[in-house]
Amino acid sequence: MISRYDTLPDDVYVRRAPSPGLSAVLSVVIPGLGQVYNGRLLAGGVWFLVTGFAYSAVLLPGFLAHAFCVWSAYSGARDWRGYD
Repeated sequence: MISRYDTLPDDVYVRRAPSPGLSAVLSVVIPGLGQVYNGRLLAGGVWFLVTGFAYSAVLLPGFLAHAFCVWSAYSGARDWRGYD
């Protein structure tokens, strides 16, 4: 006899919430990597391109874009965890 529990998958994968600190550090190292760590692949690619373009244009806009990228990764991880 087959019970209803025989049809359930054997493995259940639960994704952990991303760490805001690690997300920010990853974005400091490589712009957009924190967003990728948060599971936002498209946003990570866009931040990588925008920050690279800003650094190639002039140094100050590059620093500003990089700072916004780090802040975005940090706040995205905090939102994912449900912080206020």
